[in-house]
Amino acid sequence: MRTMMVGARWLAVALLLSASPALGQQADESTRTAARALGTAGVEAYQANDFATATDKLEKAYAILKVPTLGLWSGRALIQTGKWIEASERFLEVTSLQVPAGDVAVQKQAQADAAVELKTLTPRVPVVTVAVEGAELAECTVTIDGQPVANSLLTAGRLMNPGKHLIEGRHGSEQARTEVTVAEGERSKAVLKFTAPPPPPLVAVPPPAPPPPRETNAAPGSAQRTWGFVALGAGGVGLIVGGITGGMALGKKSDIDDNANCRDNRCAPSEADLVDSYNAMRTVSSVGFIAGGVLAATGVVLLVTAPSGGSTQAFVGPQSVGVRGRF
Repeated sequence: MRTMMVGARWLAVALLLSASPALGQQADESTRTAARALGTAGVEAYQANDFATATDKLEKAYAILKVPTLGLWSGRALIQTGKWIEASERFLEVTSLQVPAGDVAVQKQAQADAAVELKTLTPRVPVVTVAVEGAELAECTVTIDGQPVANSLLTAGRLMNPGKHLIEGRHGSEQARTEVTVAEGERSKAVLKFTAPPPPPLVAVPPPAPPPPRETNAAPGSAQRTWGFVALGAGGVGLIVGGITGGMALGKKSDIDDNANCRDNRCAPSEADLVDSYNAMRTVSSVGFIAGGVLAATGVVLLVTAPSGGSTQAFVGPQSVGVRGRF
């Protein structure tokens, strides 16, 4: 209480001294008198714990006479009414005011006190960060207690007075809102939830079109006739191989018959190589004739039964096999 009384006397002295030429240029005597009366009444209301009245009177007085002493007391009253952000701004403003002539020491002391109280108040101010779900923050407009706020300040943390606050956001035609209650020194986070847009519908990709049919000039049955010729040729080769090896086998048989070491289809062990050679050629000849005959017959069947673009006639002779006709 003693401190408050000293402060009140200090304010009164400062206001009495404010009738200096510097302030005389800003307000006439009657206006300054009214400001002094409002300031004194505001300090008295503050000392009586009537902070609402103190704030009202000190704000009016400071609006008329912007001197550090009035600014200091109005900032103190703002703190008591829960307006900590406004009080911080008032203290900061007071530290940069031009001190009027005539009461320099008093006003300088008021500025020093305002700087100390600003430093003390700053860590007590609650901070709220605002996040957005279901939308991009850059695409939203946000208000706090009805006042628009720059989006860049929301993610960095917004200083707020203690108490309850309404945070509203708009994204296109959709609106979201939330309430947050903060206390002294609290760090809080509020989230605006929008309905996320549905994902775009999946577009069915049609299957690729089948390739156009390849045009061909091949006559009906040409593939079958091709395989028929192949089988017929292979059969011919088999018959030729069988014939050649058969002839060679007959030669070996003649050598065996003329050999003195061979009698009655029996040969001495020394003639084993001759006998083995004869048997191998005879086997190859037999396989050649059999396989060649089967392949040749198959080729003839394929050629004869293929859809015809002309007329064909197969023939098999003692020493030849083939097809003649127009294809």
